Amino acid sequence: MLIENLGRARKALLDSLDGLTDEQLNARPPDGGPSIAQLAHHLQASERATAALVLDALQSRSERVEEQDPSLLAAGLQQSCGHDQPASGTFSKAELIRLLEESRFRDLQALFNETHERVLAERSLEHPPFGRISLKNLLDTIWIHDDLHGKQIAAIKQSLRTTA
Repeated sequence: MLIENLGRARKALLDSLDGLTDEQLNARPPDGGPSIAQLAHHLQASERATAALVLDALQSRSERVEEQDPSLLAAGLQQSCGHDQPASGTFSKAELIRLLEESRFRDLQALFNETHERVLAERSLEHPPFGRISLKNLLDTIWIHDDLHGKQIAAIKQSLRTTA
């Protein structure tokens, strides 16, 4: 189920970029906040960091912890995302798609080449917003994160349409 959720969420994210110009991707919303490009860049950077964290955690022994409900993970993500500073500068659509594909196909593929989803559920690590969390749940945060910012991107697209 993890791999399906990752695929579904990333497809929706990439679909949301379809039809947007580089100018639209980099436009800041009228009410402030990060641009669509900054959100997409943030998602790929977070995914890379999470994959590296999980790969590192697989090298050590850890205890099994109870799986958390995705809605609890979403709440923790919403709180912690507010502290991140968006990347500065502008990004082309081609560059964003390349970065998103690299983080998914290179970084996560390396992780799934190392282990199986079942093993991820049996290992855990300490993570600031969540406390002790299974590696599987930590990877769940990637697709949940994509979904959360996908909603934000949809709202930005709508606001750009109404101000154009």
